[in-house]
Amino acid sequence: MDELKRIAFTAPFQYEEAVRFTSTLRNFGIYFSVLYVITIFSIKFVMTRFTPFQLTTALNLWNTWLALFSVLGSFFTSIALFSEISNRGFVASYTKIGDFFEGTSGYWSWLFCLSKFAELGDTILIVLRKKPLIFLHWYHHVLTLNYGIISYTHHTPYNTWIIWLNFTVHSFMYSYYFLRSINIRVPAAIARNITTMQLLQFVITLLILAHVGYLMAIGEAVDGTVSTYLFCLGMEISYALLFANFYYQSYVKGGGKKFKEEKMAVKKD
Repeated sequence: MDELKRIAFTAPFQYEEAVRFTSTLRNFGIYFSVLYVITIFSIKFVMTRFTPFQLTTALNLWNTWLALFSVLGSFFTSIALFSEISNRGFVASYTKIGDFFEGTSGYWSWLFCLSKFAELGDTILIVLRKKPLIFLHWYHHVLTLNYGIISYTHHTPYNTWIIWLNFTVHSFMYSYYFLRSINIRVPAAIARNITTMQLLQFVITLLILAHVGYLMAIGEAVDGTVSTYLFCLGMEISYALLFANFYYQSYVKGGGKKFKEEKMAVKKD
């Protein structure tokens, strides 16, 4: 904990020290993930005997901090990513470790990885409120957390795009959740657009990974490790498939479940 505080509150940000500290979390991330899965399904089972908690204030605060965190992260990493592209070229922005992981953007990249522990709290709020817990939700949380830790310690260059895309999409997503939590009715079309953005981030990442794979296959030097690349590739393919299915079930099949729910809510009013 002392090491965490020292890195977090020492300026300028020390990337290599952050890498060394994060490497100590690899086993902890796995154990924490197992505990997380056991906990959420245990709570889900126990809650079958109780009425759902409202947790309105907790939900509002939760969505507020994640929305603000994501907006700030998107802002700082946007500047850094476009600086990388301008100074070193588009391809180098995802094949070589550069200044993105240093300074302010480096600090936010590190916070991004650590925040995946905190984001597991999403699921606790879901099961305590007896909302539907889908496989995509907890699978995505577990995989992203562990990928974040492993890839950070392996100096993964294409994390520039993954981090920036995720921060940016989450800026919209958690802002949407916040509006919903304070009972502002947001059109289902907005939710559909956010899911479209989520799908788009996976498509962009997969295109980048395809090029990275090609470069490695022809012997070009790419920073990072093959094992991390394969982990990322499998993860992103699974996300693309799962989110595509979620999109189909929610917004296409039978006229779209979300659109039907919206019409029913309007009729009740």
